[in-house]
Amino acid sequence: MGTASTPNSAAANTPTAEPSGSAPTNSNQVRPGGAPARVYMNEKIVPYLLEGMKGIAKDQPANPLRALGEFLIQKSNDVEGHPPSSADQ
Repeated sequence: MGTASTPNSAAANTPTAEPSGSAPTNSNQVRPGGAPARVYMNEKIVPYLLEGMKGIAKDQPANPLRALGEFLIQKSNDVEGHPPSSADQ
């Protein structure tokens, strides 16, 4: 009964891809650094971050932040081809 009297709030609050004919409001404007930053993060960082987080969830180390950080450093060296230097250790 509650959903029948309530408009579909998810659809009403979802921003559209194309702005309407009127001037865009703050909720419809692309913030500076918004979409390009999200694309960059999704391409360059998120896959490796998720991989590391899955390992953390599986292994549950005592120091998860350190383990994740070390995983990301190692993955960076693997992907970018930089050998670890003595200063990194």
